[in-house]
Amino acid sequence: MYRKNCDRCHRPSYSSSEHGMWNCPICGNDLTAYPFFNAVTLERVGAVPKGKLESYRYVLNNGNQ
Repeated sequence: MYRKNCDRCHRPSYSSSEHGMWNCPICGNDLTAYPFFNAVTLERVGAVPKGKLESYRYVLNNGNQ
């Protein structure tokens, strides 16, 4: 489980996915580029390596052919 903190409404937002768009459920602020934190320990989680992220984008855009 991941957590991001909104700097507009100062509320936490939680998700089980580290991919795709991430909007604050309270105020709608786009949190996609914000850093991930572990929802339990609040430690910062490393970003997905760029090559892996690009392969996810390819699958999302082109389907699992």
